[in-house]
Amino acid sequence: MTKACAGPLAAAALLLASLPGGLRCELAAGAARRCITPPLDKGPVWLAGFNPGRAATGVHDDLWARCLALSDGSRKLVLCSLDSIGLFAEDVEHIRSLVRARVSAQLIIAATHVHQAPDTLGLWGPQLGVSGRNPAYDRLVAERTAEAAIEAAGSLRPATLRLARASSPELESFINDTRPPVVTDAELLLMHLAGRDGRTIATALNWANHPEVLGSNNTLVTADYAAWLYRRLEQRLGGVALLFNGALGGMQSPLGAKVTDPATGSPAPEASFRKAELIGTRVADLAADALRTARPVSVSAVHYAEKRVRIPVTNARMVQAAQAGVFGAARRIGADGSLETLVGLLRIEKGRRAVLEAALVPGELYPELSRGGIERLPGADFPDAPLEIPLKQMMRAPWRWLIGLANDEIGYIIPKAEWDESPPWLNNAARRWYGEVNSLGPEAAARIAAALSELLVAATNRGK
Repeated sequence: MTKACAGPLAAAALLLASLPGGLRCELAAGAARRCITPPLDKGPVWLAGFNPGRAATGVHDDLWARCLALSDGSRKLVLCSLDSIGLFAEDVEHIRSLVRARVSAQLIIAATHVHQAPDTLGLWGPQLGVSGRNPAYDRLVAERTAEAAIEAAGSLRPATLRLARASSPELESFINDTRPPVVTDAELLLMHLAGRDGRTIATALNWANHPEVLGSNNTLVTADYAAWLYRRLEQRLGGVALLFNGALGGMQSPLGAKVTDPATGSPAPEASFRKAELIGTRVADLAADALRTARPVSVSAVHYAEKRVRIPVTNARMVQAAQAGVFGAARRIGADGSLETLVGLLRIEKGRRAVLEAALVPGELYPELSRGGIERLPGADFPDAPLEIPLKQMMRAPWRWLIGLANDEIGYIIPKAEWDESPPWLNNAARRWYGEVNSLGPEAAARIAAALSELLVAATNRGK
């Protein structure tokens, strides 16, 4: 176990208390990380994703809670990325309460959605209908994420921001879209923070692809391709590397994608650590290379706002699981059959204009709802449904991020016009497509789009 895997919450609080107060500048940044690898000697660890009954047999590489703190001198915001299948809003609120007890800062928590980490949602226990959640591990994740957030906020120092992007057929080739229409949101976006000495504080990446290279037969705990992404990025740039996943739905997956191994000239074996290494390393290299031409960005303000929204739950499987306590005691569907969740908007501003806007979405958004490309396909249940406005098209900043699995995990968020729960199936397929079984219902997309629209209007009015 690495040193980062240890350390009580109090230690992070002492670090914060020992730092000089009143730090004010146009932009300040700090970063920290904590290990959230589960102990395997305290009972079975059920791995999330794919199918129930997959117990961990070992650890290939550590899982992490990685946090980046930003401040404009009057506000503090901490963004944390966890190597986790996802956290519910109730779990996020608990972590926020731990952080609030030590530091005044807003907190965003997003999951990479790795499919080789412990079940933190309850869906992948020893058998279907039996929760795989472990209260002791939930506490470990909460405490260590809070430690990292507090340390990041306590290590704020003057910083320079650079923004960059990379788009290439190679990035597209790492994604296998397994459901029509074939739409990907493969653009790689990054923000780089460096101190006055030029040394990297943190590099945050925003890219959409399921960390599930190892597939359903793997029983080793691993961050999947993200493990190599972190390693390579930190080797090249230093600091703390973070991955914020994007629009993952519909399905944005490396499974089935052919990734050529330069050592052999042939595709890397499917479901192999070598394939995960190739994807993670190459994405990191593309990110680091993109920074070579990036120029510093002036920042005058960092704003974060969020809106609570209720979404009707029509998925009987989800209702039954909630009633059975599979998701945990705190996760409850309302008497009106709806579930409350959060939608957020992060803005980094220069003067009155946003330089960067990031939509914080509480689940796995279909990429058509991020960048556009919704289609009316034969077999859809709601062929005449209004088309939702893609979230990135709502934003006006030159840099537009979409962070999925942020502050909650409500499952797949599907365009209503592409919803397909009853036969005939989309494009007259012989069997149903995957997606609806792990979605709250067909109204989720519109409710989330409306909430983001309201946040954007409020942000615009605030800037007038």
